[in-house]
Amino acid sequence: MKKLRVGILGQGRSGFGIHVEWMKQDTAKWEIVAVADLLPERVKECADEHNARTFDNYKELLANAKEMKLDLIINATPSFLHPQATIDALEAGFDVVCEKPVATTVEDFDKMCEIAKKHNKKILPFQNSRFQPAFIKIKEIIDSGKIGKLIQGRINFSNWSRRWDWQCLQEFSAGNLRNTGPHPLDQAIVLFGDAKPNVFARLVSENPYGDSDNFSTVTLYGENRPTIEVVTSSFQAYPQGEMFNFGGTLGGIIGTPEKVTWKYYIEESAKKLEQKGTWSDNRKYCADSLEWVEETWSFKPTLGMFNLISKSFYDNLYEILVNNAPRVITLQQVRRQIEVLEEAYRQNPMTRNKKTYLT
Repeated sequence: MKKLRVGILGQGRSGFGIHVEWMKQDTAKWEIVAVADLLPERVKECADEHNARTFDNYKELLANAKEMKLDLIINATPSFLHPQATIDALEAGFDVVCEKPVATTVEDFDKMCEIAKKHNKKILPFQNSRFQPAFIKIKEIIDSGKIGKLIQGRINFSNWSRRWDWQCLQEFSAGNLRNTGPHPLDQAIVLFGDAKPNVFARLVSENPYGDSDNFSTVTLYGENRPTIEVVTSSFQAYPQGEMFNFGGTLGGIIGTPEKVTWKYYIEESAKKLEQKGTWSDNRKYCADSLEWVEETWSFKPTLGMFNLISKSFYDNLYEILVNNAPRVITLQQVRRQIEVLEEAYRQNPMTRNKKTYLT
């Protein structure tokens, strides 16, 4: 088995806690050769554990990447650096895994794709929630037709929390919708189908420690398409049902990351109804009696959820790079997500802090 040599830009929560964390468990496919981060204590951890070369600037890593015979660059820099760091890695001659959001504007994303094409390299967006087992099961149920035509959906990635790091500052391209939102938005876009959605969005910034959104609700809708709401809120102190809730013409689905339940009726065996245009019978509401079929699927990850979905992403990535396998996550799907993000922020301009932290 060919082992791919990897350089990782950024050693924060994602670079170290997700990408390094998985790759050290699959050393048959991946070798961590080099890491870059502004903080020396962060790169030291990877150097000590994996004998990786360390750099205090991602551009220095890229300048030495050919010498180190790298096969892949992982861009886990802060969000505002994603477009430029990816372009730099592509122009240096490498395929690039880029953390979400890959870009904050369609213009930037298209430029990245053009440069990838020019250099015959690949951009590989890290949309790991596409591989969430519960989502895969939900899509399977919807595709089976058991709940009929999908009419509505709600995906809720919310809790109650305070935040005071860079992810609550607009100047870092941060906020709930750009940080957490790409996970459920990616799922919603897949279920919406192969069309550009209309967008209605409401974003709120109520954070004494920052100026980016900490509440967002985004609704995708379109002609002959489902209406799907995506919520990422930091103000949900109590659960609002399940993470996933979908309704169709024959039934519905609810689900958490570990359990999915769905019910539906068999149209052929249901009582036949007829519209006669008459007034209600004895002033009563319509009363229907259906025989519901209910099914349940449950899942207990042995790896932990982050490692499991990282494994699935990187297994597909390995096949793409080594065996030219098809992408699970297409660039067109990611472009639609960025269109939605850009439109949501256009609809909700927010005042920026006068203080700046970037130097």
